[in-house]
Parts: sequence; C-alpha cells; structure tokens
Amino acid sequence: MLRRHSTSKYILSAILAVLISVLVAVPVFADGTEENWPVPQAIESESALIMEATTSSILYEKDADTKRYPASTTKIMTCLLALENCSLDETVTFSERAIDLEEAATNIDAVEGETMSLKDCLYGLMLASGNDCANAIAEHVAGSIEAFADMMNARAAEIGCTSTHFQNPSGLYGSEHYTTARDMALIAQEAYKNSMFVNIIMASTYTMGPTNMDEDSRTFKNWNEMVNPDSDYYTPEVIGGKTGYLDEAGRCLVTFAKQDTMTIITVQFKGPYSGIFSEAGNLIHFIFTDFGMRNVSREERRFSYTSSRAGVRLDTSAQILGLNNRSIEDLDSKIVFASDIEDAPEDLYARIYYSYAGHDLGYADVYNEKAPSVKKASFIQVYYVNITYVLLFALLLAVILFVTFLLKKKKRARKARVRREPQ
Repeated sequence: MLRRHSTSKYILSAILAVLISVLVAVPVFADGTEENWPVPQAIESESALIMEATTSSILYEKDADTKRYPASTTKIMTCLLALENCSLDETVTFSERAIDLEEAATNIDAVEGETMSLKDCLYGLMLASGNDCANAIAEHVAGSIEAFADMMNARAAEIGCTSTHFQNPSGLYGSEHYTTARDMALIAQEAYKNSMFVNIIMASTYTMGPTNMDEDSRTFKNWNEMVNPDSDYYTPEVIGGKTGYLDEAGRCLVTFAKQDTMTIITVQFKGPYSGIFSEAGNLIHFIFTDFGMRNVSREERRFSYTSSRAGVRLDTSAQILGLNNRSIEDLDSKIVFASDIEDAPEDLYARIYYSYAGHDLGYADVYNEKAPSVKKASFIQVYYVNITYVLLFALLLAVILFVTFLLKKKKRARKARVRREPQ
C-alpha cells in the first residue's frame, strides 16, 4: 500500500511539473516575437538615414535631424527642378557668372557664351558634379541663381522638408545653405519618381557632342564609384546617387539601391573621406539581408471579410516593408475605415496600416466593389494560434494519456493478483 501511494505521488508530481513547465514556457514563447529592430554596425558618418522609397519607411537613422552642409548632394534638387520645369532639348547658355567659380570647384570647363542642351548640362551636373552646369541651369530655369534658390526652398517645403535652406544650386559653401539627412532623403525620394532623373544617375559615363565653342566631344565620368563596374566599390544593387565634398561638409553621399521590388535611399553626411563608399555598401548589404517587401494579399491571413459576396478585397498589388525573420502576422496592424480617411477614393473600404517596433512599414488598401453600405463590424480579425502553444498542449496531452495508461495498467495488474491469491 505504501508503494502504491509513493508511485501515485511520483506520477502526480510529474504531471504537476509538466503543467508548471507549460505555464512558464507560455510567456517565453509569447515574447518570442519580441519587437527588436535590426541595426547595422556602428558607422563613421555623423548623420545618416536609410529610407525605403515606396513605403517611406525609415529603416535606420543617426542624427538625422541635425543640420548639415550637403555639399554637391544639393544638385539632386537642382536636377529635379530643371526636369520639372524644362525640356531636355532646350538650349542653355553659360554666362560669365555661371563659370565664375572658386578655386578647385569641380566643373566641365565650360566657357562664357558656350551653349549646350539641357540634357548635356544635367549629365555634367550629376556625373561630373559641374558647378558651372549648376549655375547655368539655375539661370536658365529661373533667370538668376538667387531666384532659383528661392524655387529650391519652395519646392523643399512642398516635399515636406522642415530643416532645409538652399543658397545656391551647386552646394558650394554658404553659411545658410543646409539640410538634414531626413530632409535630403525626402528630396531624393521625390527625385526618384522622375524616370529621367533615374536614367541620368544610372550612367557610369556620358559623352556629349561638340558645342559652339568646342569642336571636340566631352566625356563625363560618374564620380559615384558604386556604379562603375571597374571600381573596387562597384555594387550591383546600386542604381546611382550623388557624391559631395567640402571641407565644412566632409564626405557626403546619397545612394539609390534596389533588390527585387525593394528600393532604398541611403543618406550619409559628414562621412569618412576614404571610406564613404565602403560604408554605403555595408549599409545596403545590411538592409537587403534583414528586410524585404511583402505582398499583403498573399501573406496576410488575420484579416478576412465575413461574406465573400460583399466584394470586399485587399489590394492585390499592395506591398509593405517586412523583416525577413518575421512573418507578416508578427507585425502590428491597425484598420482605419474610409470614413476616417481624408480624400479617400470612392471604392475604398478601409486601409490597414502596418508597423513594427514603432516603425511604420506601409499600408494596404481594402476595396469595396459591390456594397457601399457594408458595415464596419463585418470586417473581422482572426487570430491564429501560435504553433508553439499547439505543440506544448500536444505534449501535455501525451503525458497525461501516458500516465493514465500506466495507472490503468497498474490497476489491472493489482486486480489480477487479487484473483490469483488463495481465498
């Protein structure tokens, strides 16, 4: 009898141990998707920011709101304004002021009275970083360098820049010529929407024909080593960008890179003179290793509509930024209905916003094609059971069944012994 009580005690203790293990394990596994945002190794650039171009998600930032001298990355705005206000075949004339540059300022050796197409000027601006091109373009577009600077500041405000002020179209030093890594990313994002801008920055070289002052052709080499296949810094994912350097600004670099459907913009201000391209390459590799774009309609299983006949559907083309080691169901999501969205399209039913660890990842639209009066309450959220919980429950159930089997076996054995004992 004493032995039976001891055995039962051990069995009950085992069951209790399993239960305690499950209770302890649940919080651990519940926190298994702890919101840890990936960060790159320490970088030397004093200000930096990485943005995903489609969703505007900020993937990394360092002193992104500190005002910096942008040097020749300024020319991104100059190029954008020229493309928005002029045709590529327009003729640009270089004035005396346009070619009057400080010593050592980069240029394409234009002379007073020389004419060339705006297209040639833009390649000279973005590849050779010609400050004479910047001045000539400004005068052509706005009539004067000062008027063009006003246009630059107005356009920056339209884009959403809050800490930017331009004094000139080239990026040469001015005490009131500044921006931030965040603002420059917004400017770069806007420029990237222009297909001609992309064509220009992609070129490793560009050759222009003779002009009225020079019967020889000129070839401009892109100063961005990351697009040069012969360079040690060549990075296949890099589309292009803009370099910059001033004593006051340090090395500056804006880079556009793409992998699959994901496009990122990296901004580095006051970076290392000899290591700016290596640093950019490391940042790009880090991002494409840890992040990727996700198609919401294919991967999102939490959100469903109660009636398939209502015509409510997720936008099949909607993509959001995702973390490669997290499923879309690990992301935080929030539904905002069309009635709460300003200027919502007529067929918009709702919008699902995604975030993770406080970072916005983009959104997906939900359309209502058939029934405009569908109630909000009809859109439900379904929570899926974590597979870990299922496995733990299965383990617990297996232990209980095994213990029950052993107890029944012992009970049958006892009954058999009783029957065999002499009466």
